Amino acid sequence: MLKTFALVAQDLNFTLVAEKRNTVQSAVSAQIRKLEEALGQPMLSRGRGQSMHLTPEGEAFLIYARRILALSEEAIETVRTTNSRQILRLGTTTTLAMSIVSNVLRTFARQRPDVQIQIQCDRSDSLLQRLEEGEIDVAFMMDQGRHALRSFVHSMDLEWVCSPDFALPDEGPIPLAFLTDGRDLRQYALTALDTAGQQGHITHLSPHPVGVRSLVQAGLALTVMPRLTIVEPLVPASGTFNLPKLSPIALAAYHAPREGVSCADDLLHLLETAAK
Repeated sequence: MLKTFALVAQDLNFTLVAEKRNTVQSAVSAQIRKLEEALGQPMLSRGRGQSMHLTPEGEAFLIYARRILALSEEAIETVRTTNSRQILRLGTTTTLAMSIVSNVLRTFARQRPDVQIQIQCDRSDSLLQRLEEGEIDVAFMMDQGRHALRSFVHSMDLEWVCSPDFALPDEGPIPLAFLTDGRDLRQYALTALDTAGQQGHITHLSPHPVGVRSLVQAGLALTVMPRLTIVEPLVPASGTFNLPKLSPIALAAYHAPREGVSCADDLLHLLETAAK
């Protein structure tokens, strides 16, 4: 009935819709009448001597009908393609997903169009647990140490990051933005500042990396990120403000082989190339 109604709303012609639906005009009319009875409202105005048009209720219902039909088609297509494609479940951090991983996936999708990629974003320590429990196939994040599932580990420089219009205050400590729970790179920042005899103060917090990025993008503070994860509009700040050098961190990938998933090695190779 929804398909018929959507076509009637488009063509405003029962005969034409009957041809498209491979049926007769009376069947189309019966479906519309049944729909109107179920809804308790007329969907079409089709009085004698007047051109057919949607009623206000019909206009409102059409929006939902089209959304339902589109969702139905999407569900069918998803099931069909899932049965014919490999599924690769990748876990990574939000910061990596918005930078390195995004670039890698563009290349991977061209190389392996037969693979459906599913991404989960979480903290690095949580990702390793998810990998061990079989929820994901590949985890790419800050190194969690030696592990039987670790595929590679590479050192990466950290960088002070700011917005293009950020300005240091004339006096007082350097304003910083980090995660609320403290499980982030703040220790690298504070250690570097202490060693250089400079003062930093965590002036803004967010429980999510996107929130930290928003605070920095607004020009309210500096933060610290792996160099290869800096994407516009954020920019490196070290050279501009004579900030101390930061110690590097290690990025690693972990892989739990799963039967029927032969594409993980291709993704791991691209991730390792990007992380070097």
